[in-house]
Amino acid sequence: MTRLAEPIVAFLLAGVLTWFDLDRTFYVPARAQQMRRLYTWWWAFIVGNGLLACGLDLGVRDLEVFKSWTPWLRGLAIGAAYLAVIRVKFTTFEIGGKPVPFGFELIYEGAKGFVYKRINRIAKAARYDETIDLAQRLSLKELETRARLSIQHDALLTDDEKQANYDWLQRVVSEAKPPDDLNQRTDLAGFILSGQAGGYPR
Repeated sequence: MTRLAEPIVAFLLAGVLTWFDLDRTFYVPARAQQMRRLYTWWWAFIVGNGLLACGLDLGVRDLEVFKSWTPWLRGLAIGAAYLAVIRVKFTTFEIGGKPVPFGFELIYEGAKGFVYKRINRIAKAARYDETIDLAQRLSLKELETRARLSIQHDALLTDDEKQANYDWLQRVVSEAKPPDDLNQRTDLAGFILSGQAGGYPR
């Protein structure tokens, strides 16, 4: 049972680290038209990374360097190191005067880019709908107030970051010329929803 727990620990830890990376990279509104499709890609990537971490664990658990380790410790170490190991380059070829890495990284980055592109496409459409909806429902003054409170109550911002956001907010509001102020209202709505001055995080 302990031997079985080892790849499970590696699977879970690699999956959690992959989840953190996805969550850090993408802002996804709660309501998205293709949410089921998005989360199919999302979970497929998490599970895929977990399974690869399991495979890595099974491949290295009997190496001499790991024999003195407890199975739980091996599982934790391999799960934590998986994303670093998967980026190892075996060698580098030069094609057209440009260095091209060869190894697990080439396959991994290709798969990651494939999945991220599809998640990003769905997330962008949902963010657009969410931003336009908020911008059309609230006046410029209401959006300004919400944006100011969002800055004021954001515990993750430093004083300098708060000041930079206040400066950005003041600049956006000063450029507005009602009633033709949709650009400014969408800027403020995007900030309120994402926490990023000038748009959403990449």
